[in-house]
Amino acid sequence: HQTAWNDLSLSMIHVFIPLMLQKPSVNSKAKNNAKFLALRLAKWDEGDLQGLMDEARKIQVRLAQSSKKREVSCHVAFMRLMLLGQVGKAIRLIDNNSDVTGVHKLSRHVKTVLACKHPDGKRHPHS
Repeated sequence: HQTAWNDLSLSMIHVFIPLMLQKPSVNSKAKNNAKFLALRLAKWDEGDLQGLMDEARKIQVRLAQSSKKREVSCHVAFMRLMLLGQVGKAIRLIDNNSDVTGVHKLSRHVKTVLACKHPDGKRHPHS
């Protein structure tokens, strides 16, 4: 049977699982993850929602900072490879770090960009 808490409980499930299972750092090991999960569950049992949210915010800030550092190091690596004349490696570095995957949807903008990059061919005068 339905109660007034049903909608709230479903919303809490969507928050609870990611909040509890969030890795404390990018490279954390399973043992460390389990330790943090136990600590978070203890906070949950105590009703310390503010403590859980504070921890989640700190983790998000750290992840954002490490993401920026990786982006900067990728730029530095690209410049170094280009200065060394290793164009192929530099291109592969960009391709491997690209967020764009798969095939783009064929929008008007994509058609325009492709048309600029690949103009119509011209016949050779001697053919």
